Amino acid sequence: MRPAGAPPDGVGPVADSLRIGAFGRASDEPYHRRGSDAVRLVAGVSLFLVIASGAAKPTAFDRGLYDAFRSLHGNFEPPMRVLRGLGTLWAVGLVASAALVGRRWRLARDLLLAGAVAWGLARLSGVLWIDHVGLRRGLRVLTHRGPSPNFPLVRLTVLVAVVATASPYVGRPMRRAGQILIVGVGASAMYLGTGFPRDIAGGALLGWAIAAAVHLAFGSPGGRPTAVQLTAILRTLGIDATDVELGPTQEPDASLFYALSAGGPIRVKVIGRDEVEAQLLAKSSRFLIYRDAPAPHLSRLHQVEHEACMALLARDAGVAVPGVLYVGRVSRGAVLLVERLVCGPRLADLASEDVDDDLLRQIWQQVANLHSAHISHGALHGHHIVVGDSHPTIVDFSTASAASFAHRRPGDVAELLATTAAIVGDARAVAACASVLEPAAIFASLALLQPAAVSRTTRNALADNRRTTHNRLEELRSEAARVLEARVPETQQLHRVRFSSLLMAVGGLVAVAVPLSQIGNANDMWTLVRHASIAWVTLALILSLVTNVPYAIALIGSVPRRLPFWPTTELQVAMSYSNLAIPSVGGLALQVRFLQRQGIDLSSALAAGGVLSMFGSAATQIAMFLAAIWLAPDSFHLDNLPVSGIVRSVGIGLIGIAVLLGIAFGIGPVRRFVRVPIANAARTIWAAISSGRQLALIVGGHAVTNVMYAYCLLCCLRAFGGALSLWTLLAITTGVTTLSSLVPIPGGATAVGSLGLSGAMAAFGVPNEIAVSAALTNQIVVSYLPAIPGWFATRHMLHNHSL
Repeated sequence: MRPAGAPPDGVGPVADSLRIGAFGRASDEPYHRRGSDAVRLVAGVSLFLVIASGAAKPTAFDRGLYDAFRSLHGNFEPPMRVLRGLGTLWAVGLVASAALVGRRWRLARDLLLAGAVAWGLARLSGVLWIDHVGLRRGLRVLTHRGPSPNFPLVRLTVLVAVVATASPYVGRPMRRAGQILIVGVGASAMYLGTGFPRDIAGGALLGWAIAAAVHLAFGSPGGRPTAVQLTAILRTLGIDATDVELGPTQEPDASLFYALSAGGPIRVKVIGRDEVEAQLLAKSSRFLIYRDAPAPHLSRLHQVEHEACMALLARDAGVAVPGVLYVGRVSRGAVLLVERLVCGPRLADLASEDVDDDLLRQIWQQVANLHSAHISHGALHGHHIVVGDSHPTIVDFSTASAASFAHRRPGDVAELLATTAAIVGDARAVAACASVLEPAAIFASLALLQPAAVSRTTRNALADNRRTTHNRLEELRSEAARVLEARVPETQQLHRVRFSSLLMAVGGLVAVAVPLSQIGNANDMWTLVRHASIAWVTLALILSLVTNVPYAIALIGSVPRRLPFWPTTELQVAMSYSNLAIPSVGGLALQVRFLQRQGIDLSSALAAGGVLSMFGSAATQIAMFLAAIWLAPDSFHLDNLPVSGIVRSVGIGLIGIAVLLGIAFGIGPVRRFVRVPIANAARTIWAAISSGRQLALIVGGHAVTNVMYAYCLLCCLRAFGGALSLWTLLAITTGVTTLSSLVPIPGGATAVGSLGLSGAMAAFGVPNEIAVSAALTNQIVVSYLPAIPGWFATRHMLHNHSL
């Protein structure tokens, strides 16, 4: 038997030292699919598509930078050629080193796959975007030798894909060497005249995205320190730890270790180099999605310091928390948070007979002490309460916040009330809560006792499915209202949703009849499809579906309360169906109902889902229309713009608003009835306008949506062989959409969308038959086909009681 720690068979000291130096000693297990890789993939593909849209015509900046490199002294040509060849050797060498020296067959497989996919996609995308051939003819470039277009630079694409794929596995010197070589290969391409800056950027983005896709498909290592390394680090901090082990469960943005010390067991949270991105992604997304979330920490050191600070502030307020032994940066760039490990079962693991009323009161007293210090925990469920021998302890302050205490306190109460009700029943849970907290604090949490407003951990504790969870929370709300002697805060039920099956059936017929009436008959549809490039139409449909993400971000920014990201995105998908079945009204009603289900009162929901969404979209469209006109290479003539119609429509709207306000505030009974709802709506609107974060989400979400719709139209135009500048199409789409909402044209948005788009493209030189086909195809992929997944999304949200 080989002694422990000996090198593998056939690997000598020299090879072993090379393996350690190149690939390090950090543990590769377990492998994770990280959210940061998903962001890289989406960002890389999106930026690549933007660059690819103008790859056939280099800009003045591209030519200027290209000429600057070409004008350098000619004596640099030999080393530049060597540098270009070294890039290929480095990519091949990484694969060979991983397989032969490092004995990492998994890594060798990933590197080979990344390099092969990068080579194939780079050559294929070049002929698609530069030579403008179809997908079938483009695939021939993969099986036939010969030159391919310079965009994207194939050699650089392969190098970036291999280096980025190997990055989580290799040590810092190897990563830095690969990154420097990438820059050198890009510079040599311009010096030797083989690529413009746009070709280099396209290759780098495509390779970066391919590496992210490989990591998502197969996972990548955590890069965490080993138990031996962490033991040595703790000893340098004066903590004599033994039996250091990786925890059985891990957090997505940190590594958890457990060990023994002279003072008892300890818990060590480690945030290393490979977990920084996951940490920043989690905090940034939560900050963007939730108004009451803590601000993201760009530094991992700030993150652990914040967690320790919240725990220490809670301790000073009389809350039982784990003792903090160390927080700070250590060697290898990692940061540590070392805490005393609280021994005892978690509240979620206890049975009903093990939780008496005295324990429940102690838990609620801990919460009262926490809130008296104006600190909200943010995740106060059964997994974060440990029941010790003498008292319960609140653990894990990673989501705690003092800045958003007022908005997040009801969420803490609702979360813990539902958690305790799942263990001991509604009556005992409410009685224990009422014995400690003020009635006003309990009543404020009742609106959040809904499946969408509590954590998944609590929902799983309540019931096995969402429908049963909804019923359990409704019973808990009723019991709490009974104890408080208050009315249960009901959300208004829309009758349209109550008869959902009938309406969805009728809407399905409308969704089929409308596009058929626009196209004409089946023969016309077949003719249209037969002459279109399926690849471009498919890309347009994908982009159209992805627009639901920025739409969701805009809605998230319009409300002061936290909204879950994916259910909000699913709502936008569902609105594709409701807007087609019941134009305008259907989507608005669905949005308002969803906001009510999230605990938002009706007036605020109407203000956020109706007023803010409409004005935010219109203002963004007008601003982007003017910006697109300025940036577009084509000349725009606005002499025929119906300014008088626009002014008349705006004037009528303002007069109508003034009349409604006069009735609301001029008639006593009406004023008393609408005063509170109008005040709530005004506060919601003012909170969004005065908050830089909310305003950025509203404007940014609508801006990204407009750009993506312009790219949809570009893809539809390319599907029939036409071409226009992306900025020109952005001006066309935003202008037509804005006019359709302001100018009363018979036929509504469908007529304006089809006729306006085709007429505008024809005015810029697109042949009439191509313009009409592209406009009609754009109408199908933007309005009609998304209604199919919208139907399923509506059914799913109804089933989950999100509507």
